[in-house]
Amino acid sequence: MVEIKVDPEKCDGCGECIGVCPGEVYEIGEDGKSHPVRPEDCQECCSCVEACPNGAIWIDICE
Repeated sequence: MVEIKVDPEKCDGCGECIGVCPGEVYEIGEDGKSHPVRPEDCQECCSCVEACPNGAIWIDICE
């Protein structure tokens, strides 16, 4: 399984990652930030990393 991290300091909860993720990996939590709730569904496309306007998402295979 890939390692997905979202930096809560950078995430503003815009939801861009949710909109582009084909695996529906992300959800906005009660804190208003994006969280990878289904990392096992990650298709390793890196579109969330590219779409995040704040550079808040890091995936080990998307370096």
